[in-house]
Amino acid sequence: MKQLILEIDDTTEARIITAAKTAGLTAQQWLKNIIDEKTVTTWPDSVKALAGTWQDVPFSEELRNDEGHDATRESF
Repeated sequence: MKQLILEIDDTTEARIITAAKTAGLTAQQWLKNIIDEKTVTTWPDSVKALAGTWQDVPFSEELRNDEGHDATRESF
């Protein structure tokens, strides 16, 4: 495994440590998860499963079927 040296200020370090503890992870695990989330190149399976589960929005003609017809316009 490779090592990465990252220079950060004390405030940023404290925020990382706090977030990692809240998530129940080490700072290294937490940072790896963030990098994995931000560099993903495929859709998650939960998003892929949504495809085809909703109805298409009807076209404007279908929505206006019950509105009657427009009046004939005068020619100029």
